[in-house]
Amino acid sequence: MKVKTYQMPRSFLCDVILLIEHLRGNYSLDHDTVNLLRSIDSQIDAKIDAVRKRDVFSRYKASTPGSDERESLRKDYLDSSHIHKDWRSPNEFFS
Repeated sequence: MKVKTYQMPRSFLCDVILLIEHLRGNYSLDHDTVNLLRSIDSQIDAKIDAVRKRDVFSRYKASTPGSDERESLRKDYLDSSHIHKDWRSPNEFFS
């Protein structure tokens, strides 16, 4: 089975390297270290959200048009994209 790989921004790698340098021999959590941890955490969360959205969208496009599963995946994708319910159409424009 092929292993999936995901790309992360260069800034993520730089933050991880800086965190390692901050923690090398110094295990106290100063202001800079906490900021690095928060930055790394937010970048990981953003990547996980993007991967999840892409997976839902791919399953939506691969599902049978007009099925209940497709409509459920469409609503899940719109929810994960934070599209307000007032801006959504009651059904798909294209089938």
